[in-house]
Amino acid sequence: MKFRTEVPVKEASEKLYYQDSILLLGSCFSVHIHTKMNGLKFNTQSNPFGIVYNPLSLSSQLLRIVNNQTYTAKELQFNNERWFSFDHHSDFSFTDKNECLTAINESVDLAHKQLKSAKFLFLTLGSSWAYHRNQNREIVSNCHKIPAKEFTKFLISSNDMIEQLSFAISEIKKLNPNIQIVFSVSPVRHLADGFFENQVSKGRLFDAIHQLQENDDSIGYFSSYELLLDDLRDYRFYNSDLVHPSKDAIQYIWEKFEETYISNTARTTITKVEKVIQAANHRPFNPKSEAHQKFVTKTLSSIKNLEKDVYCGFEDEAERLRI
Repeated sequence: MKFRTEVPVKEASEKLYYQDSILLLGSCFSVHIHTKMNGLKFNTQSNPFGIVYNPLSLSSQLLRIVNNQTYTAKELQFNNERWFSFDHHSDFSFTDKNECLTAINESVDLAHKQLKSAKFLFLTLGSSWAYHRNQNREIVSNCHKIPAKEFTKFLISSNDMIEQLSFAISEIKKLNPNIQIVFSVSPVRHLADGFFENQVSKGRLFDAIHQLQENDDSIGYFSSYELLLDDLRDYRFYNSDLVHPSKDAIQYIWEKFEETYISNTARTTITKVEKVIQAANHRPFNPKSEAHQKFVTKTLSSIKNLEKDVYCGFEDEAERLRI
């Protein structure tokens, strides 16, 4: 007997290797996958504008990355003693104007370089609800705690999403013709919008992705939404807010992601990387014992052998071992 609905995961035809670079944009799912991959020494970059939920802001960000279009001081705003951009998350707000501008432009430049060489671009759509400023109808990625009266909330149509995302994708492929683009829908429910309104919002995201795939069969889709809401489907897989996934749920979705996109060669290396990280985190009873010194020497040798295969170094792990 079966007691849960298991979501089938189809292996991708193109796989990730350690020499590949990856760029992820969108909602929290992008951050979770980036955190996992970065911790395993992959070459990843996530959300160079900070977390973004709506597809129109995401499309705009992608175009600025493609064109490596820097921001000017005129595009910054000042409120609550901090400088910020309406295109960015509050992670990019600073008390100093020049510091804000430098951080924003350095992030765009790094993302441009990453996108130019990336094998995969993962895009996670969070919500069809968005806000525009009343004074100029500019769509914002984040309201930065400015009074709600200065914005109007609206529901993006599927057609607008398709039009903007399609154009962004076409520009990305001019820059990097071989890039693999994969969409997913965030499983996090935006209940502040309303239960029914959240369902309508997610439905439009699915519709847009479906139409994009109909127009371009190279566009992929990863079932992060279905894995949490249909496969796990139990509140023990959520945090205390009953909305965001728990650590166990994130790990389960990561394992499905790994099965889908990461090559067998890279998965073999992952096992070796995890072993080194675990060894570096080990706290011995007697650090000066002969047995521990042999353990340290062996692990440092493993690090030296691995460093030629991975993107990130093991400087932190090596330092912890030598303490």
